[in-house]
Amino acid sequence: MNTAIKKSQMIVEYHCLDLPYAPIRFHKRSELNKLIHSIEQNDQLVPVVVVPSVSERWILMDGYLRIKALQFVGKDTANAEVWECKPAEALLTLLTEYQSRTWEIFEESLLLRELQSQYHLSQQEIATRIGRDRSWISRRLALIDHLPEPIIKAILSGKLSPWVAQRVLVPVARATPMHAELLLSYFIKNEISTREAQLFYNHYQRSNRQQRFNMVNNPELFFKAQKLMEAEQKAKELRVGPEGTWHTQYKLAISALVQLAQTAPQILFPNQALAEREQYLNEFQQIKIQFTFLSNAIQGISNVK
Repeated sequence: MNTAIKKSQMIVEYHCLDLPYAPIRFHKRSELNKLIHSIEQNDQLVPVVVVPSVSERWILMDGYLRIKALQFVGKDTANAEVWECKPAEALLTLLTEYQSRTWEIFEESLLLRELQSQYHLSQQEIATRIGRDRSWISRRLALIDHLPEPIIKAILSGKLSPWVAQRVLVPVARATPMHAELLLSYFIKNEISTREAQLFYNHYQRSNRQQRFNMVNNPELFFKAQKLMEAEQKAKELRVGPEGTWHTQYKLAISALVQLAQTAPQILFPNQALAEREQYLNEFQQIKIQFTFLSNAIQGISNVK
């Protein structure tokens, strides 16, 4: 932990602030609204962090959303904590000792890239300074390697869920950047849940080249088809009712038991390793337990002996 940085409190005016890291910080409207409400009710509770620049100016290191909120409520100044150090040292400290809020994973990745590109620190140097191993640094940087800038901007502006970006757009972008850009355009214009995005990606993975091309060129058609199939499935469930569900599950259970009986002689044999044999017998015991639960439930309802 770095304890050498000298810190002091002061009031700074906005026109004296440089904002070089605005492009790598999240700007979610919902979070901004919360800050605006908090400042209106309680004034500024947490100071922004600045380091000295040139000509009596200050570089804003932390508190970009707070500055926006203060400006929104009509304030011309901000409470600031001044760190007497270089920007690179402040960035490293923000990653370890000081966090006014939890960093989003993409913010960490972009900040690490800034330390590499702007301040020429190696992965090993960064890892040593922030108490992480090099593989952690590498994994964070890999998240944004080859990731199109429009996707990064959409994430930081709050227009795109980081979950959707990481689980769907990042792997698509690595394989086919053009497909990721088409999907991004659709996701920004339409409210897509994480479940729907994951469903789309699952189908995308299983599809051939032409099908993938069709999916990303017209995602709306895919989602409409999925909603139609879900509606038909629900209608079918309503039609068949619990009786239909019973018959379906009954057939599946009978089929599974028949297959297990046929497979048993192949997985249980003389001189078998004890651990392996116990595993299969434990699984069989679980089947017997579940059958007992079913038998008890039926006896409790119908008194069937």
